[in-house]
Amino acid sequence: MKPFGHQIVAEFVDCSQNILNDPSALEEIIGQGAKKSNVGILKTSSHQFDPIGVTITAIVSESHIAVHTYPEARHVSLDIFTCSPDPTKAHTMLTYLKSELEAKTIRTLVLARGIPLEIKEQNWITTSSGYGFETRYHVKENVLSQKLKYQQIDIIENENFGRMLFLDKELQIAEKDASLYHTHVVNPIINQRKTLEHVVILGGGDGGLLHEILKHQPKRVTVVEIEEKMPELSQKYLRCICQNAFSEPQVNIVYYDANHYLKMNTGFDVIMYDLTMHPASFTYLERKTFLNQIFENSRQGLNKDGILSLQCCPEFDEETFNMLKPILLRNFSNVCFEKAFIPSFSENLIFCTAQK
Repeated sequence: MKPFGHQIVAEFVDCSQNILNDPSALEEIIGQGAKKSNVGILKTSSHQFDPIGVTITAIVSESHIAVHTYPEARHVSLDIFTCSPDPTKAHTMLTYLKSELEAKTIRTLVLARGIPLEIKEQNWITTSSGYGFETRYHVKENVLSQKLKYQQIDIIENENFGRMLFLDKELQIAEKDASLYHTHVVNPIINQRKTLEHVVILGGGDGGLLHEILKHQPKRVTVVEIEEKMPELSQKYLRCICQNAFSEPQVNIVYYDANHYLKMNTGFDVIMYDLTMHPASFTYLERKTFLNQIFENSRQGLNKDGILSLQCCPEFDEETFNMLKPILLRNFSNVCFEKAFIPSFSENLIFCTAQK
């Protein structure tokens, strides 16, 4: 059977946020794109989700166009399918939508339809970036793959890095160099502060930072984790990273939104930020708004001369760094950035410490 259609599945990254929650504007863009692609629209249907997000499907003379938007993440998921033997129509539509939605980066998968589809390389997991390259990890064993309340969790076994944790396909930590990663967050704290009364870890559900800070005998540690299953899964599948940290008597786990916790609690010597810098999976706030709030609340929650420590982003993620740096400088003093190569991430990461 010969192919009789072309399908493009695409992800648009860092789009213009304003238009992504406007069904009328999106329908107009799809209509104009169809005209430029010489594809006739037979019927269009749209739905606006509460509180945010739009889905639009257009039945066209040669198949369909489907768009789903995530305004809080400035992200669009797209599906263009044409039965035409000419693939340029689908690609013309893709190019037009990229331009109108002002996507900085696109990722595409092109399929020839009408022949058996073959899924290849199932034993690899790929982490994507918005700055020019991707990193692929061989899956020696799939240990766990599960959709949690807010995020997709994947734990794999890799020949070189051992157990590896991914959330929404982003690498979080690897067994082989977990200690190296965590010492870059913890050691600057210990160099400045010999005694620790109350330490807060925002996120930290894998237990790695908790295990590292417990070596320095804090009197009290609170882990603020939004995914209620994370500590349980970590103790079961990532014991090589967390050890027995969650069962230590001075540890308290709070299953709560980090911003809300910080608004209601103060008096911390140390806050370790172990959350993603791309929080769209657990908040409807725009990223910059979320980061402004979380670090302002962190400043307010710290005692005088309290310390904030975090891993900011990879060194090539200039967009995140340029967004984060002025927020930290505005809220803290003695802000210090340090680069360190973490082998499992295949690149330098930027770590930061700062004082209230």
